Amino acid sequence: MNERAIWDFLYGKIKNPIGTAAVMGNLMAESSLNPICATGKNKTPNYVADADSGAIDFTRDGVAFGLVQWCYYARKGGLLDYAKKTGTSVGDMNTQLEYMWKELQGYKTVLNAVVNATNIRAASDIVMLRYERPATTTEAAKAKRAAYGKNFYDQFWKPKAEETKTETGKKTVKAKTVVNLRAGRGTGTAKIGELKRGQQLELLETDKGWHKVACWVCGDFVEVSK
Repeated sequence: MNERAIWDFLYGKIKNPIGTAAVMGNLMAESSLNPICATGKNKTPNYVADADSGAIDFTRDGVAFGLVQWCYYARKGGLLDYAKKTGTSVGDMNTQLEYMWKELQGYKTVLNAVVNATNIRAASDIVMLRYERPATTTEAAKAKRAAYGKNFYDQFWKPKAEETKTETGKKTVKAKTVVNLRAGRGTGTAKIGELKRGQQLELLETDKGWHKVACWVCGDFVEVSK
């Protein structure tokens, strides 16, 4: 499904589940995560094929297209050029994701917001207002995008103690007290949840006093099984 593939791509780039959720919520609001979504009076019946072949003026036809609903001529032109360079279609989902990530490098405020996000709504608003820039920016529209993001966060990331199972022989970490789960090593990284005292998670990696489970937890506050 597109949802899982898009989450995996974005999280692989952003490395922060909160920021990932904020971006996904905006994409959901824009296109329902459909890479061939096209809206506008100049849309043709075979829009993607026509764009790829050059049968239409893809960059200046005023049609909003793709996951992001690109519409401005320079941004659509960038997508078209990227697809041609990579030998793919403008409607290819991976092409759009790669182009979006490339494009985001020029939106430093947005990029910083999602990489360092600690609140889905706050990050979602920045993505909406600074990157997507839709015509409707009401409170209801902002809340809707953030709610979509929260749903994706709960679906793909939120730790659930009842689902935490480990294979026989695998090491686990057990919380000695309530301990924060973080997006990376160090107390300066985003808090994304917490372990309750006695809760266990499978140990994936240890580095410089920090243990990676679903995310990272400080070794001072957990016990590692033998």
